[in-house]
Amino acid sequence: MSVSAVGFGCGGLMQSPSRKERMAVLGSAIDSGMTHFDTARMYGLGMAEAELGAFLRMRTVDRSSVTIATKFGIDVGGIVQGLARFQAPARALLRKVPALRAAVKGRQKPTVDTARVYDAATASRSLDQSLTALGVDYVDILFVHGPQPSDIVAADELRQFFESAHEKGKIRAWGVSQDEGLDMNFAELFAPVGVDQLRGDLLHPPPRSADITFGVLDRPHRMLSAALKADYRLTARWRDALQLDPLAPGVLAKLILGSAAGATDSRAILYSTTKPERIGEAAQAVSSPYDAQTLAQFRGLAEEFRRERRDPAV
Repeated sequence: MSVSAVGFGCGGLMQSPSRKERMAVLGSAIDSGMTHFDTARMYGLGMAEAELGAFLRMRTVDRSSVTIATKFGIDVGGIVQGLARFQAPARALLRKVPALRAAVKGRQKPTVDTARVYDAATASRSLDQSLTALGVDYVDILFVHGPQPSDIVAADELRQFFESAHEKGKIRAWGVSQDEGLDMNFAELFAPVGVDQLRGDLLHPPPRSADITFGVLDRPHRMLSAALKADYRLTARWRDALQLDPLAPGVLAKLILGSAAGATDSRAILYSTTKPERIGEAAQAVSSPYDAQTLAQFRGLAEEFRRERRDPAV
């Protein structure tokens, strides 16, 4: 199985205020060659899968022409689940109550009571819910969603479940999508067939090569643009080295995206936005990036910046 070099991450899909805009974003992804869609049970406060499924039906997309990944293990419940269809007020509530936001994202401080358990029963129930929400017969990848070192991953029974679900035609592949605690390689539990999806970027490369990397743009773009805006000498040095103005509209994003796969040693990357016009730009940045010399120069400058941030005395 192969996925498009840039996939669309649906984590922020429901932040678009209307269905029309969400359909436009997903349509732009398809039109730009992003045929891999990454979602999860918890995305969009539990509604992103259904929205992606609605798009596939409305667009009458040939199921075999796209790949879909979803995840299990982190779900939305309680008051947030009740508010899920009212996205704007629900998100406003989460912004005002950090503890609730942390609980929804599964980032509360681990305790005996909060440690998550990833087992076959959870995976089976979640997969069936995902298939129903998406309106499809199978997903291409089913991920263990964001396990942390304190969590319990029942690897033996999960391997049996994945193989059984594969034989039944419900999934084509499986693996682990890790956001934190990357030094612990959960994907190794399912080697050699597990798909390894990791958070990483050129300033925070993951500790190992990955099949798919997410979070490649926002964090480095925010850090580099802030540093360049704050230091005109740094900007001048980068401009001379690149023969480009790194603060010109779109330039820094294109450099980061064009370098992302190589910098993170991954086969594919995920991109997410709520603005349809940015999707084509992102796809082009990966498929037709700046020339190799410019990208190599940029990666060198970024590595220098990373070292200096790690050790200010350098």
